[in-house]
Amino acid sequence: MTRMEARVTRVVPIVVAIAVLGCGCTQGGTEPGSVGTQASTAEGLATSSEKIDIGDRSLYLMCWGEPVADEPTVLLIAGQGPPTSSWEPLASEFAADGHNLCAYDRAGVGGSDPPAEASRSVQDQVMELLALLDAADLQEPMVVVAHSLGSLPAVGLVAHSPERVAGVVLIDPWSPRVAAAQRAALPPEQPEESAELAEERRFLNDVLLDPAQNAEHLVVSSGDEQVAALLDAPGPIFGDIPVVVLQAPLPPPLPGLPADYHAASIAAYSAGFKEFADESTRGTLIEVENTGHNIHDDQPQAVLDAIRDVMAE
Repeated sequence: MTRMEARVTRVVPIVVAIAVLGCGCTQGGTEPGSVGTQASTAEGLATSSEKIDIGDRSLYLMCWGEPVADEPTVLLIAGQGPPTSSWEPLASEFAADGHNLCAYDRAGVGGSDPPAEASRSVQDQVMELLALLDAADLQEPMVVVAHSLGSLPAVGLVAHSPERVAGVVLIDPWSPRVAAAQRAALPPEQPEESAELAEERRFLNDVLLDPAQNAEHLVVSSGDEQVAALLDAPGPIFGDIPVVVLQAPLPPPLPGLPADYHAASIAAYSAGFKEFADESTRGTLIEVENTGHNIHDDQPQAVLDAIRDVMAE
């Protein structure tokens, strides 16, 4: 288990909120399945998987269902950590209704090749995704469904190639401004501060700045800055593309963390979700109840409804 996964398992409100928003961890397996194969489930649902050569490395792509004429492919982008298999229950259900969905592993995850670079950015992720799309035969423009930290390359994709995106669903997305707001709210370090505050400080000031802390070699703080700059550009970044933002319940206060730090964290989370929705002239923010960070696992119907709503516009 990675340190980030351990933070999810602990279910510590504020620390976990920032951690799970980053890693998007699920309990799915990591085996990518057979590469370059096609299969059918017991219900007759077609699936395919292959490694796509994008030049300096290959990325693993899995698809459910057949392409549908005049209907966009749904592109699933996971948070940091989970492989394509984490989408299996939701993707199989939606594909069984006659739709086509594809998910891919970013470099260093699941069936994709590891990154050669010691340090990577969101821009690197976006360029590799564009190379993957150029090599794959997907129905474009696509509906992009991104979870957690997957929201960063999703925003980057829209900023670079809006013509390739017909709609966006963000599942409890990582906001690029939250960690900076939390760093600013941290009290001065004290020799005998609580273990919870010390861990919060370490995560914000060490883990998010160290590419060795994740298999993608992503400098999360740098990615935050890149995407925040895109959001700050004039005009709504999503334009008139329909966008649905699904928000999980915000975490309660945690003993060991100052009340004003908790308040600043909650304010940053709330503002981040709203900002994503406001970046589209057809943006909607939906608060989903009875769920954790992985809404697609806990409340898959909410995600399926959001995809259908975006496809219908």
